[in-house]
Amino acid sequence: MILTIKLAYFNEDLTIESFSYDALFSAGTQNGYVIQEQETTAWAIFSSVDYNLSDKTSVTVGLRYSDDDKDYKNERTQSPLSFLPFIDDYAAGSVSTDDNHVSWDVSISHKYTDDINFYARIADTFRAPSIQGRSLFAAGDGISVADSETIISYEAGIKSDILDNMGRVNASVFYYTMDNQQLTSVGGDSNTARLLNANETVGYGFELDTQFVLNDYWMVTANASYNHTELNDSGLSVPVCASCTVTDATFVDPVSGNTFAYVDGNSLPHAPEWIFNFTARYAIEIGDGEFYAYTDWSYRDEISFFLYNSTEFTGEALLEGGIRAGYTWDGDDQDYEVALFVRNLTDEQQAIGAVDFTNNTAIVNEERFVGAEFKINFF
Repeated sequence: MILTIKLAYFNEDLTIESFSYDALFSAGTQNGYVIQEQETTAWAIFSSVDYNLSDKTSVTVGLRYSDDDKDYKNERTQSPLSFLPFIDDYAAGSVSTDDNHVSWDVSISHKYTDDINFYARIADTFRAPSIQGRSLFAAGDGISVADSETIISYEAGIKSDILDNMGRVNASVFYYTMDNQQLTSVGGDSNTARLLNANETVGYGFELDTQFVLNDYWMVTANASYNHTELNDSGLSVPVCASCTVTDATFVDPVSGNTFAYVDGNSLPHAPEWIFNFTARYAIEIGDGEFYAYTDWSYRDEISFFLYNSTEFTGEALLEGGIRAGYTWDGDDQDYEVALFVRNLTDEQQAIGAVDFTNNTAIVNEERFVGAEFKINFF
């Protein structure tokens, strides 16, 4: 049996100054200023016990106590939006958070053969409260707070070497539930991000990771994963885009007049259900060095860019690949490499991000490009 005990302490004093400049009408004149200050103190004590049940089976148990305190304040003395009747130049606010949590985990590992291991793990942990101040463009102090987030996760899998160590196959399944997950609502009715909590988030799926040495020249890898995420909070709503087609149920807030969407049942943003990756490498010794050729490909399923779903802010499935060929050789005190490469070989372009404030702005992946590289490594 092995017992481990550790202590951790963290203290940070953070000061952030934010400036805004008018690039349209006043030749870059400063028109906004905010100062933010936050002090964070966190400490934890944790221990773990490793115990061998038999020659092939071992158990690890961990326990951790965490304590987190934050004190935050901000002050805005100049607002770039003070020309609006409902926004003043001056705004200030402060908030403090503190919480503690006992985390734990239990894992078991079984050596089925010299080449095959099974494992399972269950774990509970938390994320301390978060504070965000976005007061430069806000009507008030712009402070939002997300309460503590807790998660319990389950995972089981297998790790194996096969084909006389010429292949490797790892596979796992997982399931987790998060209570009060901390989320960020971006944009919507104003160019401001806000923190919020979802009552529950559920996720489950599997991962498959393989690697094969085919012969002295070829090695390939192939990976696949499925990841389902779902928000479970019937009352959770977020502000939506100004000019896109929202597919969730919506309502108009009678106070602000802004449109909000219910996001219960939606997946997490930028969380594709299916992901595939493939690589292949060929290498052969030529002269005093090595010639190689390498290709890599990745695929991701459709994604949503925001907490709410909309027609325009949905990223279509994306397949990207590249190829690289080169030659490496050793010198007296250096390694050399010369290579040609192509990225995004098929020149497929899709939206990979977006901005939903006032207009429909997309961020796209990089188009196909070709390059050459010469590299020297000194040692």
